[in-house]
Amino acid sequence: MLRTVLLEDDPQARRLLRTALSQSSPQPVDVREAETVAACRALLDAAPCDLLLADLCLPDGSGIEAIRHATTLSPRPTVLVVSSLADEEIVVEAIATGASGYVSKLDAPEEITRAIDIAFAGGSCISPTIAQRLMELVRRQGNTPATKSASHAQLTEAERSVLQLAAQGHTYRHIAQINGIQPSTVYTHVRHIYEKLQVSNLAQALYQARRQHLV
Repeated sequence: MLRTVLLEDDPQARRLLRTALSQSSPQPVDVREAETVAACRALLDAAPCDLLLADLCLPDGSGIEAIRHATTLSPRPTVLVVSSLADEEIVVEAIATGASGYVSKLDAPEEITRAIDIAFAGGSCISPTIAQRLMELVRRQGNTPATKSASHAQLTEAERSVLQLAAQGHTYRHIAQINGIQPSTVYTHVRHIYEKLQVSNLAQALYQARRQHLV
């Protein structure tokens, strides 16, 4: 059974996410719900969690606090932000704190379902809406020097292709079909990208690659 904590204070949004969860996995899904950051922390401490779906604007604070707490747990849950907030700085903060993916509540239901499906598989997903906002931020910061630790990263053409398609919202399996390669080869490219950029998820990889003008 896949163990999920849903942090969302809006009843309608909770119904939408419950439906998406039921459609995302062939396995039974145990969903525990919290409407506040404090309640979410209590649920995370009470039992292991595989996936945390987190809104960011809660009655008692920011979902960032819940994400930060989730990163201290062992085993550590995958975190997917589902929020109406699309401010670039907030997106970056959520990713830097530990979110593996970020989708907007304004995205189509099937897009949210796809993101949850990817998160259940341990992958990372940024919806095209959020990716566009991230790219806007990176363009504004185009003159900011890249960090020294990742300044010598060099991606192969194959790795650049995978990263560009991922930035457009394609799944790894679809990227494999587009490039005529096996999904395992895509995963190998992704692993090398993470190593070269010194990141741990797709969101961070896209951010670093754009800052360094690698894609």
